[in-house]
Amino acid sequence: MNQQSTIYSNNIVSSIKMNSVKFAERKALICGDQSVSWAEMWSRTNQLGQALCSLGVQKGDRVALILNNCIEFSESFVMCAKFGFIVTPMNRNLKAKELAYHLQDSGAKVVITNPEYAAALQSVRNELPSLEQMVVTGTAAGQGDHAYEQLINEGADKDPDVEISPDDIQMILYTSGTTGRPKGGIRGYKENYHTGVGVCIEWKIRSGDVQLAITPLYHAAPIAWFIATMITGGTYVILPQFNPEAVFVEIEKHKVNWLMAVPVMFDHLIAFSEKKLAGYDLSSLRTLISGGAPLHTRTKVGIKRAFSDSELYEFYGSTELGVSTSLRDEDQLRKERCVGLPMPDVELSIRNDEGDEVQQGEIGLLYSRGLSGFRGYWNAPEKTEEAFLEGGWATVGDMARQDDEGYYYIVDRKKDMIITGGVNVYPVEIEEIIHEMEEVQDVAVIGVPDPKWGEAVKAIIVLHPNETIDENDVIVFCKKRLASFKVPKSVDFVSSIPRTQSGKILKGELRKAYWSDSDFQIS
Repeated sequence: MNQQSTIYSNNIVSSIKMNSVKFAERKALICGDQSVSWAEMWSRTNQLGQALCSLGVQKGDRVALILNNCIEFSESFVMCAKFGFIVTPMNRNLKAKELAYHLQDSGAKVVITNPEYAAALQSVRNELPSLEQMVVTGTAAGQGDHAYEQLINEGADKDPDVEISPDDIQMILYTSGTTGRPKGGIRGYKENYHTGVGVCIEWKIRSGDVQLAITPLYHAAPIAWFIATMITGGTYVILPQFNPEAVFVEIEKHKVNWLMAVPVMFDHLIAFSEKKLAGYDLSSLRTLISGGAPLHTRTKVGIKRAFSDSELYEFYGSTELGVSTSLRDEDQLRKERCVGLPMPDVELSIRNDEGDEVQQGEIGLLYSRGLSGFRGYWNAPEKTEEAFLEGGWATVGDMARQDDEGYYYIVDRKKDMIITGGVNVYPVEIEEIIHEMEEVQDVAVIGVPDPKWGEAVKAIIVLHPNETIDENDVIVFCKKRLASFKVPKSVDFVSSIPRTQSGKILKGELRKAYWSDSDFQIS
């Protein structure tokens, strides 16, 4: 008997299509007073995609999203997945020149953005030969080429005539290395699907669960959580901007079942809870997830007190490798500074500089492999080669150790990286900007302890002889050239910066003076 050969498309698209029929009237997306049902989301994304196709956009073309937390972000993501456009979410806080690099490197053919970012994009458009269409949310194009809602009105409500394979590229997410330009991590439909499934398995996400999104949607982790909701046919409630009271209001109003926050957000939620005590019904909330920065014990205790009916999980992950580990609720206070055990479909290995596995308890470079990792860096084959070993093992440069129960601990960060409020900041970019100041002879940028953000960006500067500038001069200079989260919060002036004989800054030496009294030490 001959068996018919087929390609099984195990990706988010088949799940969304099935859920749009099964749960047609259920709310798929909610943001403030706006909402769309599953059936409406399927139709609107059909119309948007067909309109872009009529403008010449084809499978494999890159579509950049520079958007606030809004329904249009999620619709655009779904639309790209359905039509085979490679989606490229970008940090909306970047300055025009920074965005231009990302758009140029990805070769984006289309950008979908909010009106407030259109002028900045137009200012660099002559540097972007591949960019053909700018779509601005709302009903009026303004400084863009097309209005988002007008395209939907013009597009046909017709399913895309395109075959999606699990091996197709779905997404490029930009991340920065410790040196050089930002890199675009390539992820396919297969990887994103398995990441979403792993999230559902590990954190017990059920069909129809309601998720509250309070972190910026363009980050890798919120995208993974969104995919989990799309797979399970749930409801995705989007908070436009983080506000502690709004979080409690939305949980009660929409009977939210799960959410993810970075530690600094949890600190704000705990402080608000202590003021309002039992003023809101949080009984629907089962699962809280923390990531992006270390979750200190005092914060964990506060979370368990404020959300006593919820389970708390902490994860370690990266833009490239996805969600790698999970520390479960029962281990939160038993395993301090621990990132837990591997996620489903993820293998971990700690290796030395020669690529050999180290003994349990020894520190080495953390590698992972599995169905949810990335494929490499866009337009950067040499960086891709550096990230991978034979056998599919990949690393982002984090140092780790494993205890006698098999639990993992991150003991060092990617070289020189700063994590402030859950956002990765890479010092070399800031150093290059400060070096543009004529008065500056030498500069090093490090992260220092900050009770609110975990780490704060600090610049350490050596001035040329007889030159004088102050802290405010440096901060103002940076504010004009960098996104706000990259701007130094403080500046110290010194006579010299320690370096190796080859000229490399000894940032470990610089950090010691600031981290010696902290309970979280970066070596």
